[in-house]
Amino acid sequence: MGVKLYTIGDLAALTGQSVRRIRFYSDKGLLPPNLRSASNYRLYADADVAKLDLIRALRDAGVGLAAIEKLLRSRLSLRDVLRTRLDILESEILAKRRTAAVLRAALRIPEPAADDLRRLWTMSRLSNTHMHTLVETFVDRIADGASIDDEWRDRLVTTGVPVLPDDPTAEQIAAWDELATLLEDETFAQELRAEASLFWTGALDPAAYQDASLKTYEAATRAVDRDFAPDSAEGQAIAHDWLQASARAMGREPDRAFVDWHLAQYKKQAGRMGRYRQLLAQLRGETITDAESQAWAWLNNAMKAAVPV
Repeated sequence: MGVKLYTIGDLAALTGQSVRRIRFYSDKGLLPPNLRSASNYRLYADADVAKLDLIRALRDAGVGLAAIEKLLRSRLSLRDVLRTRLDILESEILAKRRTAAVLRAALRIPEPAADDLRRLWTMSRLSNTHMHTLVETFVDRIADGASIDDEWRDRLVTTGVPVLPDDPTAEQIAAWDELATLLEDETFAQELRAEASLFWTGALDPAAYQDASLKTYEAATRAVDRDFAPDSAEGQAIAHDWLQASARAMGREPDRAFVDWHLAQYKKQAGRMGRYRQLLAQLRGETITDAESQAWAWLNNAMKAAVPV
């Protein structure tokens, strides 16, 4: 029984592709004819029908002609071709989603101007590596003149570096933009540098201070959950322990001036530093709760009662 052969017209009828498209593939060498008739018509076999279906599927997936030719000539496996195309496609999808997020972020501005779109677009293209460098530079500016050791400096960088998700929301694009602006704000750096100089003195024991902070936060959280008043016996005991431990870690006296310093630090946390932490949480997809703020606010009231004016 002879091999069944098809003309280009037959292939078009079988596959639903146009004669012109099939002839184009044939001319490009992707679908050479099995043989030619006496009248020089191109003739194709069943294997060519399957090959044409494969070419169409790859083209619909966006695979280029050069890659298809390498595949058909067995210079690339189908897996390699599909993997490469998928990687490219996913990159294109992420790029389009990021563009959409930038446009949404711009549209959140009541009357967006060209500068707003340009700024958001520039920020969205700022790489995570570049942002890491911005944070390192910012921490170095804060540490200038303070006795911050290398371990704590590295920790400040690690915990303070924002990362823009691959598929950011409009809110995350806006947060990314705002964080970059904060990191380049010299007045913000000066404010934190002044605080660092006061905190990071030669008398500071950073490990002892951190340990006292963690224990006190846990105690204050339990007190809030149990509805203890800041001026209760339990509240006063927590405040006393915190003042003693934190003052000892900083080489200071647990007097009214020290309480005022603590209160000032808490107030600053509600300012631009607090905003920085909120933006970081937003980029990380974390839910911001009032639990931490409530615990420290309760502790501040307990300290005021423990060391009155």
